[in-house]
Amino acid sequence: MDAVPLLLSFLALSIVSMDLALSIVWTRRAQYSWSWALIAFTASLLGAVVAFAFDQSAYLAFTGTARIILHYIWEGMMVAVSAFILVLLMFAMNWIIARPMTTWEKVGAFVAGGLYLGVSIAWLIAGSPVFSLAQYLVWTLAIVYCVFLLLHERKSIKEKSVRTACSTLIIISFAMLPIVVLALIFSYFRKISIPIICLAYTIAELVFLFTALAHQEKKTEEVHPDFSYEAVNALYHITEREFEVVKLIKKGLTNKEIAAELCISVNTVNNHIANIFSKTDVGSRIDLLNLLQEASW
Repeated sequence: MDAVPLLLSFLALSIVSMDLALSIVWTRRAQYSWSWALIAFTASLLGAVVAFAFDQSAYLAFTGTARIILHYIWEGMMVAVSAFILVLLMFAMNWIIARPMTTWEKVGAFVAGGLYLGVSIAWLIAGSPVFSLAQYLVWTLAIVYCVFLLLHERKSIKEKSVRTACSTLIIISFAMLPIVVLALIFSYFRKISIPIICLAYTIAELVFLFTALAHQEKKTEEVHPDFSYEAVNALYHITEREFEVVKLIKKGLTNKEIAAELCISVNTVNNHIANIFSKTDVGSRIDLLNLLQEASW
């Protein structure tokens, strides 16, 4: 039974590695301002899984002082990365659904990360099961916050693929509920649940990335026939130069990249984008891209 967490961690390691590779490819093609957060989250998750796998390997391969020292090293790394993931997760959920966080929510995210870090250090020093339970409770509350947020805001998400991904995360979260309850009651299940829960969410991410990439593949280097200057100008009175900027935004270029592409200054690009937002009555790139997609451009 001691080898079960290690085997599960190796399986999670392979899935997370694929997630990271696909998320990098997808981010290069995606048109979402929050896509970088997916890479940061997946890379951090990979680091946590690696640390967990090494910790379990050391537990099986060594005894005595060597096992204790290695445990503190790998557990310490996993705790530090997990605290970062916890904070990033709470911010990322709001970025994905394009919802601005309140000041209290931002403070709460950092407090949760600090609290997790504090009880984790206390657990490493004291070894008390109470601190281990507190670790798990902090993470559970963070996930509950994210699930509640997705449930509350899901219908307001315009992008179909993002809405589908959020629905999948909600379903998985409820499916993991029995495992979480067992982990809260029995300490052994806490160790087992870490790679299991990690596997569940990373498989969901893998499915999302495959689906998103397949959808992107159909649109790569392609401009819809109806996406013409005449069509856009007729609706929004966009100038030719602004239309060129819109096309580059649609390709996912940053303001700096657009400036280099059109041989103009970044300030000029900012002015063009401000005019485009005003004429199309949108407030962000995401809203503009959603508008273009809804118009089948």
